Amino acid sequence: MHQTKARAKRILCMVWIIPCCVASPFLYPAGAFYNTLQSPYGEISRLTCFINLPDKVRKGYYTFLFVFIYILPLAFIAGTCLQVARCLLKDIPVHRQGSIRRQETNRRKVAKMVMMVVLTFVIAWTPYFLVSIITQYQAQNFMERQNFFFTMLCINLFAFVNSCVNPFIYAAMSTRFRNGFRRCFRFVCLWTLCTADADEENSETINPTTTERSTKRVRFRCQVS
Repeated sequence: MHQTKARAKRILCMVWIIPCCVASPFLYPAGAFYNTLQSPYGEISRLTCFINLPDKVRKGYYTFLFVFIYILPLAFIAGTCLQVARCLLKDIPVHRQGSIRRQETNRRKVAKMVMMVVLTFVIAWTPYFLVSIITQYQAQNFMERQNFFFTMLCINLFAFVNSCVNPFIYAAMSTRFRNGFRRCFRFVCLWTLCTADADEENSETINPTTTERSTKRVRFRCQVS
């Protein structure tokens, strides 16, 4: 148990330390560069912020990001998906018991869902990383092409949309996730209604006391007069 906690602490520390080290070059002062982006609708002039590192260091840094953040994880994910696909292609033996067959069927559903999540990640982030590395080595030629601004806008939007696609994939491919989401949604709705009813009851209990106090004051004034 102690080893498990110590291992978890080491993993948590590495999870924070490694991203901080990878992102540390962004602490270096950046520079603003004037660019003219072309499109069929005209030209767009804007200032673009880049890390003001030496050219070789900057290219090496972005190459490092491209390899260690995209290529290697993608290769690992592809190998894992191939192993999963091989398991999915195997037939379930007929002589297996019903409960065991259901477990294997559920595992296959989960594996298919994971593969779909990985596929959406690849489709969403591949253009972003490719364009990022190309702009480091052919910045002027690439940025002076037509539709560059619109292309980069779509690529960034497509990449960031990947962050909100996964829940829809889970809902479409997992019955348990849909049922759990319905329960959470019902709980939130009931909690909202109960809170609203409690606020109304509190307002109703407060208002009569204030009106009673005001009527008592009026009666007292009438008696004095």
